[in-house]
Amino acid sequence: MVDRLLYVDSTTKKHCRGVEEIPFYQRQQRFVLHSCGTIDPESIEEYEHQGGYAAAKKAYLQMTPEQICQEISRSGLRGRGGGGFPTGRKWEAARSQPEGKKYVICNADEGDRAHS
Repeated sequence: MVDRLLYVDSTTKKHCRGVEEIPFYQRQQRFVLHSCGTIDPESIEEYEHQGGYAAAKKAYLQMTPEQICQEISRSGLRGRGGGGFPTGRKWEAARSQPEGKKYVICNADEGDRAHS
């Protein structure tokens, strides 16, 4: 490591040799990105070895659509857009529609950027 390129804690002036030494990150607990930087991002096998896809497999093979919507609602997951709409409510609204073909329209651009 090149000492002069390391992050320097503004309070202690200590050079941090890893994310775990940076105070900002010490106050956080990673859930979604807990393996970031520790596994090969191009290896599905490594991701699966770390438990990746386990929840998707459980949902697909062991849970009903109703149970999935309840689990998502209990999690408190919300959309990342400005409204923060509860994902469980959105999924339940789609699930409970009458039989037949259903469509979910997704705005994949959740970015809030200024337009000039």
